[in-house]
Amino acid sequence: MKLSAVMGSWRGAQATARLLMVFCVSESVAIVALSYVLLKVDRTVVLDAPEQGRTYEVSQASASRDYLETWGYYLAHLLGNVTPDSVGFIKERLAPLFCPSVYREAMVALSDQAATIQRERISISFEPRSVLVEEETHKVFVNGQAVSRAVMGGETRYQRTFEFMIDVKDYRMQVCGLAAYEGGPRTLKVLADLKLHEKSKE
Repeated sequence: MKLSAVMGSWRGAQATARLLMVFCVSESVAIVALSYVLLKVDRTVVLDAPEQGRTYEVSQASASRDYLETWGYYLAHLLGNVTPDSVGFIKERLAPLFCPSVYREAMVALSDQAATIQRERISISFEPRSVLVEEETHKVFVNGQAVSRAVMGGETRYQRTFEFMIDVKDYRMQVCGLAAYEGGPRTLKVLADLKLHEKSKE
């Protein structure tokens, strides 16, 4: 039977129409499914770093270890090197980086520290020695040597750690926790060992 004869008949036209309808419906379903998948997929952005040859990967709610280490280093350097003249500038640079949940508390703490530094004319310098990322807690620890100098000439050297809880939301880094203390990083392992040591004393 010739194709032209089949297509010319009413029955052939109906069969062709049904076949085309099936294809159209299938294509529509595929397009909707693909659109849904594309909307749900967590895209990864690759950023070029200032350091030659390094790149950072940032997705909607997470980031690579290198990215977190770099931010931790930057924040520790900013907070650790403070003079009475620069403390106001540092506070302004840090303000947009805090999570809404800790913004008020962090700004009050920074204001108190700024007032103390300006009143007592203290200069603090910090030289980072190591950066550690604890993935379980989203914490970044920056440990190094700190030097505190008073206006009268006194100088104090000590080991200092900056502890940041860093989250990524909508591809944007946020500081959702901040602490600074003398000594080494208080990681989960260190805190667990300290707790065991305290229990053994009881």
